[in-house]
Amino acid sequence: VSTVGRELYEKFFRGYTRKQWGVDPSQLSKSVTARVPTRTNRDDRYFGDSFQQMPAGGYTRMFERMLDHPNVKIMLQTDYREVRERIPFRRLIYTGPIDEFFDWKLGRLPYRSLRFEHVTLECEQFQPVAVVNYPQTEAYTRITEYKHLTGQRNIRTSLTYEYPTDIGDPYYPVPRPKNEALYKQYEALADNCPDVWFVGRLATYRYYNMDQVVGQALATFARIQKTIPASDRAPQSALAMPV
Repeated sequence: VSTVGRELYEKFFRGYTRKQWGVDPSQLSKSVTARVPTRTNRDDRYFGDSFQQMPAGGYTRMFERMLDHPNVKIMLQTDYREVRERIPFRRLIYTGPIDEFFDWKLGRLPYRSLRFEHVTLECEQFQPVAVVNYPQTEAYTRITEYKHLTGQRNIRTSLTYEYPTDIGDPYYPVPRPKNEALYKQYEALADNCPDVWFVGRLATYRYYNMDQVVGQALATFARIQKTIPASDRAPQSALAMPV
């Protein structure tokens, strides 16, 4: 409120935050509203970074190339808890919910999820920009129209409506003081697992942006490298994977 004033707070912040998190903003950490930039210029981008790019072939192609390696095996529709005793490892990088890793022994950490509704309309364009947020009475929080991002031209257009929910895959840690306190207890358990590295939003219970997660992953890799004897390290050429 002190940053944007009562009127803008009520119109843009409060309703959207209540929909996204399912609680009143007063019950959340201040870091939530701090994520939304406040500007006095005409820069309409969400982030203020000088360089902002999308992968040339899209994210699907990027991950396909990252995973296209003989040392990488993917197991889909598999519960980690069912196979962890059968898969030997020297070092484990875990990116799932940290409370689930410890079988919720201290209680469950809350996460928010999203339900996506995909529609195709018989019109060339639905909205003037790629993403429009709806902070007021609608049940959804935003609509994404993808052709603004890809530059595609077509007589039809595809949209996605996003509905926040407590049900579904965990996407967002809920930043509240009591949740942070519970996470700290799980973090203490994690500190006693020297061969397990907890990385990402769910495993470190932090609301990271994508660039922050990539930075965390690279920093974690550097720390892991320092723990590996030089004689056991793979050549640098073997570690470089095209993306």
